[in-house]
Order: sequence, then structure tokens, then C-alpha cells
Amino acid sequence: MLTERQQDTLDFIRRYVREHGRSPLLTEIAEGLGIQSPGTTHRYIQALVDAGHLQRLVGRTRGIKLAESLTDYDDVAPVVLPVMGRIAAGRLIEAVADESEIDLSQMFSGSGRFVLKVNGDSMIDKAIMSGDYVVVQSQRHAKHGDIVVALVDGYDATLKTMLLNDDGTITLMPANVNYEPVTLPAQRVSIQGVVVGQLRTYLE
Repeated sequence: MLTERQQDTLDFIRRYVREHGRSPLLTEIAEGLGIQSPGTTHRYIQALVDAGHLQRLVGRTRGIKLAESLTDYDDVAPVVLPVMGRIAAGRLIEAVADESEIDLSQMFSGSGRFVLKVNGDSMIDKAIMSGDYVVVQSQRHAKHGDIVVALVDGYDATLKTMLLNDDGTITLMPANVNYEPVTLPAQRVSIQGVVVGQLRTYLE
């Protein structure tokens, strides 16, 4: 059950999307509802995310989306590429012919998934390069060792391996010796999703 103010916030977002074809900014929501405090607006948004009415789109300026407008991936036409064979990446062997296919939509799509473009080299030892795209499953919890999209103090988003420490803190571990791990109290870290796939193109 939503509070009256939370319902007002959801109704405003729905109207804004219908009228403008895009999600409102946090400041536009606050102005539309006559709210003075950005923190209050953020709490209403978070409550709607927790209730499943909104989804956060990390790294976007207009970083929320109505749940009812999310793509139903069951209706998406499959993107299928043929698997032409196998090729050695170690010693030289004969390429083996194959007749199977890979459905890319089945591999990478799914309810609650989104894509982020990586900017930076802090995860290169996990083979995640700057310019790659990571496929993220939107969820609020993750396991020790998962590569996560984490929000620190509600503002700073980062892609790191999450380590759960015995003292209740969380370490956000880079995969590059030039970067230091960061250990924080758990309440300062909000998990936005877990990396489930990766895309890279070599075309300009």
C-alpha cells in the first residue's frame, strides 16, 4: 500500500510521461508536487522503486522508468546468429564445423535487465574494458564476489566486485592494481544490480 503522498508522486510521473514521452527529473517532480526538499522527493522515489512501481536507470540523467512501461521481453523478436564452428584460442587446431544457433535475445534479455556503457579501466583484470557494455540484472541484493552496480551515499555509481566483510562492512574491489579498494559501512552502499553479461563491438 502506498501512502497518499507516494501515490501523488506516482500519478505525477505517469502524467509527465504521457505528456512529454520521457521520465521527469527529480527537480521536476519536486516542483510539480510543491516539495521543497530534494531528500523528501528521493524518499518518495525510493519507496516507489521498493514497491515495484518504478525502476532506476543507473547512469541516466532521467534515471527512473515506470514499471508498467518496461518492455515485455517475451514479445521481443529473437535476435539469432548462426554458430559456424569452434576456433582455437590456444594452440592451433582445426576449426570444427557446427550447425547450431545462438539466440542473443534469450542470452541477454530478461525482465528487469538494462545495459550500461563502461567508462574507465578499473575492471580490466576482469576483462571489462572501457567502452564495453555490461548487461545488468536490476536487484537490490548481491552475493559475495558478484560484480555489481553500486550507488555510494545515494549519488556516486560505480562498477566493482562486492566483498562482504565479517564486520558488516562492504568492500568495493576494483580489478586493476592502479586502483585502491574502498571499504564502507553497508548502509552507505545501495546495490542497483548484478552484472550478468557483457557486450563488445570492434566496429567504429
